Amino acid sequence: MNRIWFAIILAAAALSACTSGDSLPMNHPLTSFVELLGREGVKGNLEIGDPINQDMEYVATYVISAYTSTRILSFFKCKDIEKAEFNLQEAMKNPKLSGVARNGTLLFAATFYPPDDQAVSKIRTLFLSHQFN
Repeated sequence: MNRIWFAIILAAAALSACTSGDSLPMNHPLTSFVELLGREGVKGNLEIGDPINQDMEYVATYVISAYTSTRILSFFKCKDIEKAEFNLQEAMKNPKLSGVARNGTLLFAATFYPPDDQAVSKIRTLFLSHQFN
């Protein structure tokens, strides 16, 4: 039904076969954003996975360390603006995702349980203002 929610489930299942944030190449588009998150106190582990549909180049999840909650940031690198916009509209239909946004061909969505609108809003603002290479 919703391809983005399905993508999150698939990405989480595939984490063991992905590249860890500790070994993320310096020239990867998400490297500088992960560093920014760390400077802002949002510590976690980034995993890069294979694309889950023909619209995407890769799916990345950033699992934030938290003992009392589930906090996952998902990034979807789309092949072009049209595919990114289509997938953004699909993601916005999913009530389980919050902070859904697009920055160029990169999509962002947060899955926080329990919900934390203030934290999601802060991260979303950082995402929207970041210059991805």
